[in-house]
Order: sequence, then C-alpha cells, then structure tokens
Amino acid sequence: MGVLAERLDDMRVRVSAPGGRIVAELRGRADVRLSFTPESYRYCDERELERQLEGLGKLLWAGRTREYYAAASEAFGATITGEPPAVSLRDQDFCSARDELVAQGRSSDGRIHLAVRGMRIWTVRVADGTVRSLTEEEFAARVSEAAGELIRDQFAKIRVLKHRVYG
Repeated sequence: MGVLAERLDDMRVRVSAPGGRIVAELRGRADVRLSFTPESYRYCDERELERQLEGLGKLLWAGRTREYYAAASEAFGATITGEPPAVSLRDQDFCSARDELVAQGRSSDGRIHLAVRGMRIWTVRVADGTVRSLTEEEFAARVSEAAGELIRDQFAKIRVLKHRVYG
C-alpha cells in the first residue's frame, strides 16, 4: 500500500457543530461517528438535528478535503492545495457532472436520510418521533449507517462518472 492510501486509511477528522453540542469524527475513508455533550440529545428535536447534521456534513467534508491534500502532498513530495484546473473538454464535462452528482445514504430503519449534491448542498431528514424513539447511542449509530452509505454512494458514482467521461 502506498503512502497516500495509508494516510487516507488512517485519516481522522473531528469537527463540532455550532454550539459544540454535537461532535462528528471521520475515521479512515467512510467511518463516521457521532457524539453529544452530556444531556444535549434529549433536548434536541428532529429539525434542530437536521440543521446540525447538515452543518457537520459540510465541516467534515472540508476537513476531509484538507487532510486529503495534506496526504497527497506527502505522497507526491510537493505541496498540493487543490485540484488542477480542467484543461480539456473531458475535464470540464467531468467537473460539471460531478458538481451535479447526488449521493445519498439512509439508516437501516429509514429514520435518517442524508443527501448531498456536488458535495456542497447537504440535506438531512430525520423522521418525526425519532428523538422519542431512539436513545442517543441508537441515533448516533443510525447516523453512522447513513453517512457510511452516503460516502460509499459518492465513491461509486464518481467511479462510474470517471469511466463514462474518461473510460
């Protein structure tokens, strides 16, 4: 395994939602863990959780992107701070299509649904009654399921898009 793959497999990105009551951590490439400060989960409602999770998604993606470029810089021995510019029509087509790509993930019980368009526009839906029905640990586990599914969906759709545009 190369340096880049090892760094991505060992990556840890930890972020807090505004207000600091919810913390999310990305471990490796697709393992998302959620935790709450003591007693905060029981004072949340579904709409607040949706807003907080949307913010956490954006923050995790930004942190993951920074870590990716740091790992790539180490692997290639040069500072990499972003993607190279699109130089061909194929590159432009790829970037345009990627910006419209929608990835989704859903918890096994269907209570949590995550979606992201172009890794910029996040949408989270938490079914009504979820906070009353699930413990904090159960809720965190369902978010982890949905987040892992979203990440795998994003990777799979990027592979298909690369094959379609460049293949």
